[in-house]
Amino acid sequence: MPARLAGGLLTAALLAGCAPDATVVGDSPSSGASGGLPVDAAPPCEELPARPVASGADALSSLTLPCLGPGPDVALDRLTGRPTLVNLWATWCLPCREEMPLLQEAYARHGQDVRFLGIDTQDDPEAAAAFLSDLGIGYPHAVDAEAELLRELGVRGLPVTLAVDEQGRVVDRRVGQLTPEGLQELMNSLLSSA
Repeated sequence: MPARLAGGLLTAALLAGCAPDATVVGDSPSSGASGGLPVDAAPPCEELPARPVASGADALSSLTLPCLGPGPDVALDRLTGRPTLVNLWATWCLPCREEMPLLQEAYARHGQDVRFLGIDTQDDPEAAAAFLSDLGIGYPHAVDAEAELLRELGVRGLPVTLAVDEQGRVVDRRVGQLTPEGLQELMNSLLSSA
Protein backbone atom coordinates (compact mmCIF):
# COMPACT_ATOMS: atom_id res chain seq x y z
CA MET A 1 0.00 0.00 0.00
CA PRO A 2 1.50 3.37 -0.94
CA ALA A 3 2.61 5.51 1.99
CA ARG A 4 0.32 8.42 0.97
CA LEU A 5 -2.76 6.17 0.94
CA ALA A 6 -1.86 4.61 4.30
CA GLY A 7 -1.26 8.07 5.80
CA GLY A 8 -4.58 9.32 4.43
CA LEU A 9 -6.48 6.38 5.86
CA LEU A 10 -4.84 6.86 9.27
CA THR A 11 -5.67 10.58 9.24
CA ALA A 12 -9.29 9.88 8.29
CA ALA A 13 -9.61 7.32 11.08
CA LEU A 14 -8.17 9.71 13.67
CA LEU A 15 -10.40 12.60 12.58
CA ALA A 16 -13.51 10.45 12.58
CA GLY A 17 -13.44 9.77 16.32
CA CYS A 18 -16.02 7.30 17.53
CA ALA A 19 -19.13 7.18 15.42
CA PRO A 20 -22.37 6.10 17.09
CA ASP A 21 -23.61 2.65 16.14
CA ALA A 22 -27.35 2.04 16.36
CA THR A 23 -26.71 -1.50 17.59
CA VAL A 24 -25.25 -0.36 20.91
CA VAL A 25 -28.16 1.73 22.09
CA GLY A 26 -29.38 0.58 25.48
CA ASP A 27 -32.80 1.09 26.95
CA SER A 28 -33.26 4.78 27.55
CA PRO A 29 -34.41 5.77 30.99
CA SER A 30 -38.00 6.91 31.05
CA SER A 31 -37.65 9.24 33.99
CA GLY A 32 -35.04 11.26 35.84
CA ALA A 33 -33.48 8.13 37.36
CA SER A 34 -31.81 5.64 35.07
CA GLY A 35 -33.99 2.54 35.05
CA GLY A 36 -33.10 0.09 37.77
CA LEU A 37 -29.73 1.54 38.78
CA PRO A 38 -28.92 2.26 42.40
CA VAL A 39 -29.42 5.99 43.01
CA ASP A 40 -25.76 6.41 43.92
CA ALA A 41 -24.45 4.70 40.76
CA ALA A 42 -24.08 8.06 38.97
CA PRO A 43 -23.75 11.59 40.34
CA PRO A 44 -27.01 13.52 40.80
CA CYS A 45 -28.13 16.26 38.42
CA GLU A 46 -28.73 19.74 39.78
CA GLU A 47 -31.80 21.90 39.52
CA LEU A 48 -31.12 24.42 36.74
CA PRO A 49 -32.29 28.05 36.51
CA ALA A 50 -35.92 28.38 35.43
CA ARG A 51 -35.23 30.91 32.70
CA PRO A 52 -34.01 29.40 29.39
CA VAL A 53 -31.45 31.10 27.19
CA ALA A 54 -32.76 33.09 24.24
CA SER A 55 -32.52 31.09 21.03
CA GLY A 56 -29.85 31.96 18.52
CA ALA A 57 -27.12 30.52 16.36
CA ASP A 58 -24.78 30.09 19.33
CA ALA A 59 -27.43 28.88 21.81
CA LEU A 60 -27.43 25.29 22.99
CA SER A 61 -30.28 23.01 21.97
CA SER A 62 -33.66 23.11 23.69
CA LEU A 63 -33.49 19.34 24.31
CA THR A 64 -34.39 18.00 27.74
CA LEU A 65 -32.53 14.81 28.64
CA PRO A 66 -33.02 12.43 31.56
CA CYS A 67 -30.42 12.45 34.30
CA LEU A 68 -28.26 9.31 34.40
CA GLY A 69 -28.26 9.45 38.20
CA PRO A 70 -30.83 10.82 40.62
CA GLY A 71 -32.17 14.30 40.12
CA PRO A 72 -34.22 16.26 37.63
CA ASP A 73 -34.11 16.01 33.86
CA VAL A 74 -31.58 18.35 32.25
CA ALA A 75 -32.95 21.08 29.97
CA LEU A 76 -29.93 22.07 27.88
CA ASP A 77 -31.31 25.55 27.15
CA ARG A 78 -31.27 26.23 30.91
CA LEU A 79 -27.53 25.75 31.36
CA THR A 80 -27.24 29.37 32.43
CA GLY A 81 -26.10 31.28 35.51
CA ARG A 82 -22.51 30.03 35.39
CA PRO A 83 -20.20 28.66 32.69
CA THR A 84 -20.66 25.00 31.75
CA LEU A 85 -18.38 22.41 30.20
CA VAL A 86 -20.48 19.85 28.30
CA ASN A 87 -18.86 16.57 27.20
CA LEU A 88 -20.63 14.13 24.87
CA TRP A 89 -19.28 10.62 25.34
CA ALA A 90 -20.10 6.88 25.44
CA THR A 91 -18.60 3.80 27.05
CA TRP A 92 -18.04 2.17 23.63
CA CYS A 93 -15.84 5.12 22.57
CA LEU A 94 -12.20 4.50 23.57
CA PRO A 95 -11.09 8.17 23.24
CA CYS A 96 -14.05 9.13 25.47
CA ARG A 97 -12.98 6.64 28.11
CA GLU A 98 -9.37 7.82 27.94
CA GLU A 99 -10.23 11.51 28.41
CA MET A 100 -12.65 10.97 31.33
CA PRO A 101 -9.97 11.10 34.09
CA LEU A 102 -8.70 14.39 32.60
CA LEU A 103 -12.22 15.83 32.80
CA GLN A 104 -12.58 14.61 36.40
CA GLU A 105 -9.31 16.34 37.33
CA ALA A 106 -10.58 19.60 35.80
CA TYR A 107 -13.86 19.17 37.69
CA ALA A 108 -11.96 18.68 40.96
CA ARG A 109 -10.01 21.91 40.33
CA HIS A 110 -12.74 24.12 38.82
CA GLY A 111 -16.08 22.56 39.81
CA GLN A 112 -16.92 25.48 42.12
CA ASP A 113 -16.66 28.00 39.27
CA VAL A 114 -17.67 25.93 36.25
CA ARG A 115 -20.61 23.52 35.95
CA PHE A 116 -19.63 20.18 34.36
CA LEU A 117 -22.15 18.01 32.50
CA GLY A 118 -21.48 14.74 30.72
CA ILE A 119 -23.93 13.53 28.11
CA ASP A 120 -23.85 9.76 27.68
CA THR A 121 -24.67 9.39 24.00
CA GLN A 122 -26.31 6.38 22.32
CA ASP A 123 -25.10 4.06 25.04
CA ASP A 124 -26.25 1.57 27.66
CA PRO A 125 -27.08 3.69 30.76
CA GLU A 126 -26.24 0.86 33.17
CA ALA A 127 -22.79 0.40 31.62
CA ALA A 128 -22.28 4.18 31.72
CA ALA A 129 -23.24 4.44 35.40
CA ALA A 130 -20.96 1.52 36.30
CA PHE A 131 -18.06 3.10 34.35
CA LEU A 132 -18.53 6.45 36.12
CA SER A 133 -18.71 4.74 39.49
CA ASP A 134 -15.57 2.68 38.81
CA LEU A 135 -13.61 5.84 37.91
CA GLY A 136 -15.04 7.93 40.75
CA ILE A 137 -16.43 10.58 38.39
CA GLY A 138 -18.13 13.26 40.50
CA TYR A 139 -19.98 15.48 38.02
CA PRO A 140 -23.52 14.83 36.70
CA HIS A 141 -24.45 13.15 33.44
CA ALA A 142 -27.55 13.11 31.27
CA VAL A 143 -28.57 10.44 28.77
CA ASP A 144 -29.05 11.10 25.05
CA ALA A 145 -30.09 7.62 23.90
CA GLU A 146 -30.89 8.74 20.36
CA ALA A 147 -27.81 11.01 19.86
CA GLU A 148 -30.13 13.97 19.21
CA LEU A 149 -27.65 16.59 20.42
CA LEU A 150 -24.83 15.08 18.37
CA ARG A 151 -27.01 15.33 15.23
CA GLU A 152 -28.04 18.90 16.07
CA LEU A 153 -24.38 19.85 16.43
CA GLY A 154 -23.68 18.37 12.99
CA VAL A 155 -20.91 16.14 14.32
CA ARG A 156 -20.56 12.51 13.29
CA GLY A 157 -18.46 11.08 16.12
CA LEU A 158 -17.49 11.26 19.76
CA PRO A 159 -16.15 12.74 21.95
CA VAL A 160 -17.34 16.32 21.63
CA THR A 161 -16.72 18.96 24.29
CA LEU A 162 -18.54 22.30 24.41
CA ALA A 163 -17.72 25.45 26.37
CA VAL A 164 -21.00 27.20 27.25
CA ASP A 165 -20.87 30.66 28.83
CA GLU A 166 -23.11 31.78 31.71
CA GLN A 167 -25.71 33.09 29.23
CA GLY A 168 -26.00 29.60 27.70
CA ARG A 169 -24.10 30.37 24.47
CA VAL A 170 -21.61 27.92 23.00
CA VAL A 171 -18.33 29.88 22.92
CA ASP A 172 -15.98 27.06 21.92
CA ARG A 173 -16.08 23.39 20.96
CA ARG A 174 -13.64 20.55 20.46
CA VAL A 175 -14.30 17.41 18.43
CA GLY A 176 -12.13 14.43 19.28
CA GLN A 177 -10.18 13.40 22.34
CA LEU A 178 -9.09 16.29 24.53
CA THR A 179 -5.45 16.90 25.29
CA PRO A 180 -4.54 18.55 28.60
CA GLU A 181 -3.70 21.72 26.63
CA GLY A 182 -6.99 21.67 24.71
CA LEU A 183 -8.96 21.22 27.92
CA GLN A 184 -7.05 24.07 29.55
CA GLU A 185 -7.94 26.33 26.60
CA LEU A 186 -11.62 25.47 27.06
CA MET A 187 -11.37 26.09 30.81
CA ASN A 188 -9.66 29.44 30.18
CA SER A 189 -12.53 30.43 27.85
CA LEU A 190 -15.06 29.50 30.49
CA LEU A 191 -13.30 31.10 33.44
CA SER A 192 -12.77 34.34 31.52
CA SER A 193 -16.45 34.44 30.54
CA ALA A 194 -17.60 34.28 34.18
